[in-house]
Amino acid sequence: MQRFSRFWRNQDGNFGIMTALLLPVALGVGGMAMDVTEAVRERSNLQNIADSATLAAASKMSRDDISPAEAEAMAKKELLGQYLASMRQNGMSEDAITAMEDELLKNMVATATVTSAGGSNKNFEVKLTLKSKIALNGLTRILGFTYLPVAVNSTSASAREGNALSMYLVLDRSGSMAWDTTTVDPINPTKTVTGWYNCGWSQCYGPYQTTNYVTKIAALKAAAGVLFSELQKASAPDSTNATVQESAAKELIRIGAVSYTHETQTERKPAWGTTAARSYVMALPEVPEGGTDASGAMAVAFADLKSLNPTETAQHKSKKNHSFSRFIVLMTDGEMTGYSNSWNKGIDDKVRAACNEAKADGITVFTVAFMAPANGKSLLQACASNQESYYESSNMTQLVAAFGDIGRKAAKTQTRLTN
Repeated sequence: MQRFSRFWRNQDGNFGIMTALLLPVALGVGGMAMDVTEAVRERSNLQNIADSATLAAASKMSRDDISPAEAEAMAKKELLGQYLASMRQNGMSEDAITAMEDELLKNMVATATVTSAGGSNKNFEVKLTLKSKIALNGLTRILGFTYLPVAVNSTSASAREGNALSMYLVLDRSGSMAWDTTTVDPINPTKTVTGWYNCGWSQCYGPYQTTNYVTKIAALKAAAGVLFSELQKASAPDSTNATVQESAAKELIRIGAVSYTHETQTERKPAWGTTAARSYVMALPEVPEGGTDASGAMAVAFADLKSLNPTETAQHKSKKNHSFSRFIVLMTDGEMTGYSNSWNKGIDDKVRAACNEAKADGITVFTVAFMAPANGKSLLQACASNQESYYESSNMTQLVAAFGDIGRKAAKTQTRLTN
């Protein structure tokens, strides 16, 4: 009996026994904490990708008239493409990615709808729901759990036609804008110039005929004209009469313009319709001169469009436009040099800062690099609000297309997240 009594009273080894019993639980709880943190991060990543996918699809519906089925497929493709790309970057194998893609497709639902808003006006909506799961680590599996469910929902809406807006054109008129493009003038394909030319086996001096290429400044004027036309058309989609379109534009659209060399030129303040801005652009010198510095011109555009300036809001309210979009279109054919022949990082940084200030204030910044060098392209890529807002044009045809696309995007589409 004494032996049994001593056995029950003996506490030697109790700590070891308790540790053996509780260690798996402690490890499992620790593993669960890590998994919950990872799940929160992963859900945030998935939500951002889903939002990007529905925004892109809704915008595409209103801009390009794609069908609801095409929009649904696009939203799914965008989400899968971005998410699986992030998994590849994290080192996931191709076999695992294929399995994940199949699983995501089974648990993804996309719906797109189009509703009439009166006349030719339409509203578009894209919804995307995804249920996924995150594999748990070995520590958590001690508790009997193998995965954690994650779900995201995203809804984006867009509207077409009748989008009130205020826009500022920030245009390069430096000396290089006098240079030729690669496009031959279709009306006057040749021109007479005076200078040295080949005459037989020798050089002669005098007038001679040569190919007449469109200059960069002339190409810019043509491209801006297309942008103005697109804004007019969107203001009165049921009319082909330019006078009627401009009358409608004066109820919806305000446009300002400023040009720059190494100095900021006198601006044209925002005015209703396209007429005033069109006149400003067409009056730019046929043979521009000077260096390149867009920082002052960007500051002028931002000062007139920024949310703290009450002028644009008051002007739109006077036309019963209780909401409106704001845009800056920044164009250059070069790099920021100031009044020199060399790239100036200080000026480049000022322009980047001005672009960031405008974007932080909710202004959409479109940028167009026209036959520009690498530094110019890098600057405008950084300045653009997103990838779809940046354009590279290596010839006049592409420049005209870029400005036309900007006009259509600005006037016809107003896309927003609604979840």
